[in-house]
Amino acid sequence: MPELIVYRSNALMSVRSRFDGTRDLLMPVNLAYPQGMVGMWHSGLPQVTLVPSTATDTQVWPSPSAVGTPIHDTSDDNCPINTGWSYVGGNHGYNVGHQIAVTGHGKTTVDVGSRWTDGIAVFTLLAVTNADSLLFGSPYAVVEGIAQGVRGRPTAPLSHVAGATNRTTVPITGLTPDVQIRPVTHTHVVSVELDGRPLPDGRRTGQELWIRESYLIPSYRGMIDTARANIGTPIATIMSRIPSLCRIDNVYRWSTDGLLVSQTVTALDRFALNAGVTQCSALTVPTGASRRQFMPNVGVAGSLNWSTWAKLDTLTALTDITPAALREPLTPAGSMTQWVVDADGAQKWGIAVGLLPFDDGRPSTRARHTTAKCWFVSSSLKKNYPQLVWGRTLEPGESVTGTAYRRYLAPPSTATEIVVSTGTHDVVVIERVDPVAQTRMPAPRLCHRRLVPVGPTNLTVPDRVAVDGIPYAVPVSPGYGMWRAEPAPPTTPQLPGATLGVGSYFLPLAGPTRSSTCTDAFQRLLLHPVHLAEPTPVDRVCVEVTVPGTGVLRHGVYAHDPATGLPALLGPIADFGTVGVTTAGIKESVLGTPVTLPGGWHWYALVWQGTDTTAPTLLAGAGGGTALNLGTDREAMSGDRYGYQVTGVTGALGAIRVSGVHQFPPPRVAYRRA
Repeated sequence: MPELIVYRSNALMSVRSRFDGTRDLLMPVNLAYPQGMVGMWHSGLPQVTLVPSTATDTQVWPSPSAVGTPIHDTSDDNCPINTGWSYVGGNHGYNVGHQIAVTGHGKTTVDVGSRWTDGIAVFTLLAVTNADSLLFGSPYAVVEGIAQGVRGRPTAPLSHVAGATNRTTVPITGLTPDVQIRPVTHTHVVSVELDGRPLPDGRRTGQELWIRESYLIPSYRGMIDTARANIGTPIATIMSRIPSLCRIDNVYRWSTDGLLVSQTVTALDRFALNAGVTQCSALTVPTGASRRQFMPNVGVAGSLNWSTWAKLDTLTALTDITPAALREPLTPAGSMTQWVVDADGAQKWGIAVGLLPFDDGRPSTRARHTTAKCWFVSSSLKKNYPQLVWGRTLEPGESVTGTAYRRYLAPPSTATEIVVSTGTHDVVVIERVDPVAQTRMPAPRLCHRRLVPVGPTNLTVPDRVAVDGIPYAVPVSPGYGMWRAEPAPPTTPQLPGATLGVGSYFLPLAGPTRSSTCTDAFQRLLLHPVHLAEPTPVDRVCVEVTVPGTGVLRHGVYAHDPATGLPALLGPIADFGTVGVTTAGIKESVLGTPVTLPGGWHWYALVWQGTDTTAPTLLAGAGGGTALNLGTDREAMSGDRYGYQVTGVTGALGAIRVSGVHQFPPPRVAYRRA
């Protein structure tokens, strides 16, 4: 079965695709989830399910219960956003509601929108749920122009303040605090296409299923203010009149390769956004089985070591993946692989989930906006949640966009080796826990493509995809990497400064030279802007000492922060270590693990350390230059200005604080392509 089979009846759908040689995968879709959005659940198919490839249409639609094996509960996997104080959207509502059970309370719709107090705060009656239940909303507060609901339950019976016809005091003995207020979305628009054509009811086959949706989320402040201004009118009937917080645009794309989910959040009011595009409940575990999870670039976080097959079922507390848990702190955790294994350790089924390195999902962009945490796993295992942004303030009109992949994996599998296609880009993902001397990932459709690293990798792969695939080795566990598979560039003419051959040296800055002595530069980290046409892996770095001195030179590379025009402050992309300066000649740092220099701007960093008896002299560039921000003092324009400096750098390169500009010309640097 090389194609998708899609079954549809009104809003309910099931998507069938090949899983392995004998089984197919069924995934549920609900175009009218109860909260007014697309959901990955319906009653006929409550879980993603494996069915025999020989199963007939009538055996799997509308329900495969007689022949199916449930493997994954996705009922909570359509992703909400977080406003910094409440999840909302997805299947969530603002969680500052208070449900109060009061038998025969006597209040009716005419009382909706009235205000009530416990003597401390004022609560708003948002809904008469039924004859024995009422829903109140908490007040809101505005901090730095951002409105947020105030968390706190009523502490005394609620007495009438204004607006009600029935003004009888409401006891709180039947209080359930912090419930979600629903509905909290409106103006839901959804379209479905299979291979570019609208999908009718019935059974259809095709290559790609696209579901596009958009909806508006009202602001909580707008909800409370509108309810109070329209006494007696249920807010569910006037949602379009409530000022909006944001618009959500989601795109779901099913293919024979799996599911892609893209999400764009556009602010319509100022608010703080946390967003993750996708969240993933843990896989379903049969009796006697358990779950294992691996996360590239992540070490110990919480109670588990995620660089091995962590025993996910032993997780006892909410676990945040913060920069401190990352092997490469400037590259946020972006993917995970999870398997269900039986009592003997044999794999039953797996899933790979991750963010793609495009739009706001680029690692350098995520690093600026996920400093609090880049991923979290709830103790209930209901959420495995990559964060696109965490705590980013959006102004009206600003938006955030990310794309995530979800791929179910069939056993046996020693590694996650997948190609994720967006229709525009192809991304290669390799994740492997066990060491291996040499192996190969088949990739026939990528033959002759160029592989461009887009995240941390400790695998050595060739520049190009060969006819027989992508060879790689994992000398030290774990091994991982992600690459864009780009069309091979033309062989002629080559870009100036570019080199295509592995093992060849190149100069990022060409031109005439001069001598530069490190006088008065002791323990001053000198940062020079460098531009590369494309991301380039390197394994050796050279500078030339023309007149010997004392001590050592330490050098490395810092990323460029486009938001400030400065070097990224959190830490270097790489610390190349030190080279001696007591003799003249070319000094070379040999890197144990290749480093990928980013395409575009980065900052080469050099610092004289050790002993400051005699300043060494280096071969340096004599021409060129670029724009440089001097700050608010014009006096810094006088004399030679080449970059920024950081004082007091005595050891390994780390987080920095720029302390001004410097006068030292950039040393001539040569790299060797890895």
